[in-house]
Amino acid sequence: MESRKKKLLLIDDNEIVRLMFSNVFWLHRLDDKYELTTVGRIEEALVFIENPATRPDIIFMGLVMPFVNNGKTETSAEAGFSMLKRIKNDPQTKAIRIVIFSSYNEEEYREKALALGAEMYLKKDENMPQDILKIINSFDTDASHK
Repeated sequence: MESRKKKLLLIDDNEIVRLMFSNVFWLHRLDDKYELTTVGRIEEALVFIENPATRPDIIFMGLVMPFVNNGKTETSAEAGFSMLKRIKNDPQTKAIRIVIFSSYNEEEYREKALALGAEMYLKKDENMPQDILKIINSFDTDASHK
């Protein structure tokens, strides 16, 4: 009997980061173990998160992202923090593992993200694809989450 593929969702407005993730999965032949979806906007991510059939097990997300506020698109770290709060405060989604994958290394961002329930806070330029693979694989061996 074949086990279910883990669902991973990458939320990042940077197309290069989304392509890098997709290429890492393709190069390392992870398609049979993981189902990777990449999106560039929070609104797109919510479609996957709110649907139990497509809900991810693990989310990698940027912190500073564009969001719509009163009809205008703004970019702020508050977009990532709001998304993190929303996921972790909902009983249906709070078990999703979240890794912040950000270009920003401000200590207050790191502390706030971890306090809100993020599993890790990774700085983009300090984590190579093979490091990301180790992190993803470490979630497989953690029996505390399904």
